[in-house]
Amino acid sequence: MKKVLIISYLFPPIGGGGVPRALKMSKYLPNYGWDTVVLTANPKYHVSLDQELLKQVPPQTVIYRADELDLQGFANLLRKPVSAKSGSEQPTKPAQEGAQKAVQTKEISRTSETAVPPKPAVSRLKGKLFSSLKKIKGYLMIPDDQILWVSSAIKEGLKAIEEQKVNVIFSTSGPYSNHLVAKALARKTGLPWIADFRDPWTQNMHRSGVAWREKVEEGMEAKVMEQADIITTVTHTFAKNFKLKYPNIKQLEVIHNGYDPEDYQELEPDKIDNKLTFAYTGIFYQERNPRLFFKALAELIAEGKVEKNDLLLRFAGVFDYPGYDENQRAAEENGLQEIVQVLGHLPHKKALSLLNGSDILMLIGDTAPGSEAYIPGKLYEYLAVKKPILALSVEGESTQIIERFGIGRVVEPTNFEVMKRAILDFYQAWKEGRLEQAFSFDLQSDQLAIYQRDHQAGELAVLLNELSDNR
Repeated sequence: MKKVLIISYLFPPIGGGGVPRALKMSKYLPNYGWDTVVLTANPKYHVSLDQELLKQVPPQTVIYRADELDLQGFANLLRKPVSAKSGSEQPTKPAQEGAQKAVQTKEISRTSETAVPPKPAVSRLKGKLFSSLKKIKGYLMIPDDQILWVSSAIKEGLKAIEEQKVNVIFSTSGPYSNHLVAKALARKTGLPWIADFRDPWTQNMHRSGVAWREKVEEGMEAKVMEQADIITTVTHTFAKNFKLKYPNIKQLEVIHNGYDPEDYQELEPDKIDNKLTFAYTGIFYQERNPRLFFKALAELIAEGKVEKNDLLLRFAGVFDYPGYDENQRAAEENGLQEIVQVLGHLPHKKALSLLNGSDILMLIGDTAPGSEAYIPGKLYEYLAVKKPILALSVEGESTQIIERFGIGRVVEPTNFEVMKRAILDFYQAWKEGRLEQAFSFDLQSDQLAIYQRDHQAGELAVLLNELSDNR
């Protein structure tokens, strides 16, 4: 078995949308002759943890966890003793040790054995650090907040390469700091390197707007594109734009994001009976929000075309970022607060159960220029659940998938009247008991295989073999 070093700041027990690509590659690459060594961040700095995800990591996978500088010292200063009367227990071992016992995955961590602070202490730490940095971090944290991880990660990466006899390096972003770590390791060791982009970097639709910073990032990106042996990305539009900007890329390949069929076996639906349930899992921000949808639904209710008591709107993830309440206020202003459920971050399995128990899955896309190039990761989960999709998205690669398989309605996200018509059509189909019959769900074709994680690991293994054999 050859070995690949996967560099991903986001890896279990850290949860969230950026985790599955590295996790699933780690899970399925051994099927193609490649054991995985993972270089990731110490999870003690993160509040959103999903320990269940660690069960998917193969037992032979070795995980190296690097600190973000020495933030543990700051955490110790902020930590308050927990009173025995409160019934709370002070953790006595790093979080990853407990998870290690559960799945027998070998963890290598150079961090101290100091007790991990409880989540409230970590939250206070982040609040104090980042409230002061909020206004200036755009000028300091380049290319992203995880730049604090790079120095420690390079040291751990060198140890991992030496101790595990790694053959190839694979880094996946975001954060883009992952590629800075990989670039340094490839330069120091001479190992071949694949740089994987789940989102564009300098061509991203969400940019800082700080001219000098963007110039610095252009230079960083250019060096990654020049040094990496292979660039991979997740959509054909991303690949086309990369090639236009960097025509001298050595090799460029598309490996889609996707879903793991095993995640959906024996999945219990989280269902509310006698309600037409809309569900959304993910993050909202300025260019992606449900406010026009709320307004359209409120008008249909006011016109007597939709009965509010028939409806339930469920949102998992980030509904409003801390310090903001635009979406919550929009729900209240439209009289929908009684039917809106804000569930916050859910473990992955619970999020899938939410989707499985819902009637309509919402894909609310960005309205910023360039958003047509993106395929939200949640779309692949929606494909696996096989429920009708209401896509409030600009025409692009994601809407083409929906239309190809006949699994939903696509509405331009600013077209208010068409949005109302689509909502009413869904409602009437549900009232008449023909909601799912209205969509073909042609999901058995060979085309769907490219969206499955096992297949994608096989595609990556071909590239790994190519680099290893050439070397």
